[in-house]
Amino acid sequence: MTVSELGPAPGRDPGGLWYDPGMLSRRLFAAGAWVLIALGLAHLFGHHSLVTAEAVDETHHRLLELMRGYQFDHGHNFLRSTMELLAGFSLAFSVLSLGFGLLDLVVLRHSTGWPPLLRGVATVNAGVFGIMTALALRYWFPAPFLFLAAAFLCFVTALGLSPHRD
Repeated sequence: MTVSELGPAPGRDPGGLWYDPGMLSRRLFAAGAWVLIALGLAHLFGHHSLVTAEAVDETHHRLLELMRGYQFDHGHNFLRSTMELLAGFSLAFSVLSLGFGLLDLVVLRHSTGWPPLLRGVATVNAGVFGIMTALALRYWFPAPFLFLAAAFLCFVTALGLSPHRD
């Protein structure tokens, strides 16, 4: 059963959102883009707490001291500490989340006359953020997992509701 076969939602006119799966698909795609932008911004706040972390006990103090102070050569005399590597990957995650979200909004704006473009980008996003959701479930904590799962669900549902080529 498709959305259009469900009939009008209570209080909706027949020309509304429930009768146009393509419009619902575009709205879900936009929601996924905004979730990614929110993820990038939230991650920046988390990044700040990462780099300004204070030790809570002696073991934590020693761990932070080693992460910040002990540098090793990563080849070609690139000396970096574990905290520098972690901070760099943390910032990259924020930038990529923001970048994907903003790029999705640009694609959404310019794909009005070309639905296959939006469908293709939704397919890529569903794949990328499905994998990222699995990684978050395995390796990270609840906040990034929830953001990534929400974006993944938005893109998968948008893909399912998007018009197919005939």
